[in-house]
Amino acid sequence: MTKPEQVTALRERLAERTLGLLFVNAAITRGDIPIGDVLEEMFVEVMVTNALSPMRVVESFRSLVAPTGTIGVMSSRQGSVSLNTNGGQDVYRASKSALNQLMRGYAARYADAAHTLLLICPGRVRTELGGPDAPLTIDQSIPGVVDTIDRHSGEPGLQFLNYQDQPVPW
Repeated sequence: MTKPEQVTALRERLAERTLGLLFVNAAITRGDIPIGDVLEEMFVEVMVTNALSPMRVVESFRSLVAPTGTIGVMSSRQGSVSLNTNGGQDVYRASKSALNQLMRGYAARYADAAHTLLLICPGRVRTELGGPDAPLTIDQSIPGVVDTIDRHSGEPGLQFLNYQDQPVPW
């Protein structure tokens, strides 16, 4: 994901295919560190992985997506500026907010396209990122993610939704 030459190689391998769905998922965190204590290298690594790289994939693969196909990107509720009422996870939050903003810019740039554009929040899931105390299992989250994507197939424009098909405030 973070190596442009590998993204290019995959794009070339798939050049003759048409995709009904392109779904991009990338997320890392380096802990709940106050922003004043975050090393620059860590900040750059999280931003590149969580925001820049997914958008590079979207830009690179967009021409392979069917005209009425779907481009989805895994975001997070933590990327919502309006829902950040308790702080914490500063760099992760900033990276997902940046991803959301980049997708809004993408949607504006390609406003004439009929692609369905989705930012999806999977909920807090028991993974390495979500932690062992997260309320959802993968088996609880992913079917909702898939159903949400399916429900909105063919709807042009950008939406920020959770795995229960509910809008997430920007």
